[in-house]
Amino acid sequence: MDKLKKIDFREIYIYVLIFSAFISISLFEIFVVIGLLITIYDLSRKNLKMGSLGKPLLLFSSVSILSTVLFNIKLINKGIEQGIFQLIYFFNLKKLKIHRLALKINYIFIFFSIILIPVVIYKAHKTGVPAPIWGGVFEVGQFYSMFSITSFLLSIYFFKRGKKFIAFILLILTFLFIGMVFFTHRRTAILGLFVVFYILLILLVKNKILNKLIFLGINIVLVLSFICGYWYLSKTDNRFKVLNELITGKREINNEYNLQVVSSLRYGIMKDALHIIETDIKNKNFANLLIGHGINSGSYLPHHYSPKGYGKYESIFLLSEFIEIGLIGVLAELLLIFIAFKKFLQIKITRYRDIYVVSLFIPLLIHLVGITFTFFWDALLPLYFLLYKIGEEHFYRF
Repeated sequence: MDKLKKIDFREIYIYVLIFSAFISISLFEIFVVIGLLITIYDLSRKNLKMGSLGKPLLLFSSVSILSTVLFNIKLINKGIEQGIFQLIYFFNLKKLKIHRLALKINYIFIFFSIILIPVVIYKAHKTGVPAPIWGGVFEVGQFYSMFSITSFLLSIYFFKRGKKFIAFILLILTFLFIGMVFFTHRRTAILGLFVVFYILLILLVKNKILNKLIFLGINIVLVLSFICGYWYLSKTDNRFKVLNELITGKREINNEYNLQVVSSLRYGIMKDALHIIETDIKNKNFANLLIGHGINSGSYLPHHYSPKGYGKYESIFLLSEFIEIGLIGVLAELLLIFIAFKKFLQIKITRYRDIYVVSLFIPLLIHLVGITFTFFWDALLPLYFLLYKIGEEHFYRF
């Protein structure tokens, strides 16, 4: 009984939630619902902590639900999944020892980063498409983007602690994981990885964890990695082949077919999105302009230039989101993105263990960069928000 009393069930819940995220999306969503029920219980006891992302997240969630109820009630389940599920961010961590929790989370990530490699390679060989246990190539890109930075930060941590052999192994894994990101051919994951990696380097230099000479060396390695990765993609991905021909003038840039190939059909989707916004302005549909047409509104809105089966207008992020949650929702998302990166850059690293806690911010930040040409929602977004909140709890002590 004494041992049971020492077990913190909230900590166990977080570990189980993370494990489920890599094993089964259905199982993951069940645990998200459990977390939300615990959060509602905490709310009834006035034990919630807002966090820096709390207000814009609440606004985003409210607009998502309201617009879906008003204009696309048939998909209210999607509205709940994409709006309400993110509120697990408010999960109360109470008096958990965050540094201990963060280190175990890092180890869980490294564990899955290694055991998923044969799964991804096997599925790529069998089906031609890299995929993890569940999901597809997009999940592989996101996973290995965050795995690579997790491994990098752990490498620095162990190096600072004098455990250079472990640090070296983790550094090797970092390059392996970066290679896995390029192997997926997912441009959103590549963009998210390199932008967030560079911002992280700035943070580490600012906190004197890396000196300027090492910073320069890592920059050179990153540039070389990017060049090698781009060369690989140019040889294996038709989109990059066409892009190179557009850059060199071998193809016409004003040719719609070329733009469709390079953008993975997003050019046509963008035209549809602009047409819908233009129609709303013309018809003075102020409610739609303010709060959008509801989650997955592509299920009932017109598709003139894009496939009719598309539920979302996946083009430039601002257009994709404007269709579903309108001006208010987009402003909430932009505020959330601004605060997320601002708080990250304000981190003060004063102890070695702070280095690996920084990794908890990374999954959400990579996602927020990667949405540039997609949309805000992701199946694992609730987990990314919760990890970010754990990191905040450590550095900012709400």
